[in-house]
Amino acid sequence: MRFFYTLSFYCFLSITTFAQLSVDQPYTIEEYVSEVLIGNGVTATNITYTGSEEQIGYLTGGDGIFSVTSGLVLSTDHATHLSDPGCMDSEFCLNCEGLGIDQDLLDVANSVPPLIGQNFTVSSVNDLCILEFDFEAGGDSISFNYVFGSDEYLEWVNSSFNDIFAFFLSGPGISGPFAAPVGFPDGAINIAEVPESDPPLPVTISSVNDITNPEYYIDNVAN
Repeated sequence: MRFFYTLSFYCFLSITTFAQLSVDQPYTIEEYVSEVLIGNGVTATNITYTGSEEQIGYLTGGDGIFSVTSGLVLSTDHATHLSDPGCMDSEFCLNCEGLGIDQDLLDVANSVPPLIGQNFTVSSVNDLCILEFDFEAGGDSISFNYVFGSDEYLEWVNSSFNDIFAFFLSGPGISGPFAAPVGFPDGAINIAEVPESDPPLPVTISSVNDITNPEYYIDNVAN
């Protein structure tokens, strides 16, 4: 399986909720996978990470704020900014920008406009934060809970700045259009989709907002 995130997940909650959140950076990349992401009895191998280690962290105190109480933060900026009410954290991400382009993410981003009746295009994806690993499932299903957030809500909805979240899955019995990873037989599918959308609609700021699929959108404008 391949986890593949591009996520702007910082400075979008109200000041009153920030006090309940904490984002620390206690682990190595391998420990984030083994201690936070995967369940008991599952072993991950071939763990790779693209991005600065400043972009990854461990969140606690999400009760009553998110649909998850704790978990992994993958950000386009310094991960600890999520728990900083004014985004004035003394920590700045010095190595987050310019980490290349991923064609799969660009293709997913550009698949959205015609699905929502828009005609904008996305020319690049930047500030990548990508976590990948292999695992052998013990059953016939997997589950994964996530929260997508963006500092580009709502100013850049339906524009070329279309923040995106993708979760690419590849393996035996799976066939898809994405090269994630490159050269894997039969390709990969993106399972980060708006629930019950037909045709499947990827998760971006333009596909989930106050107008489009508003039932999945929470406005966290700071007070």
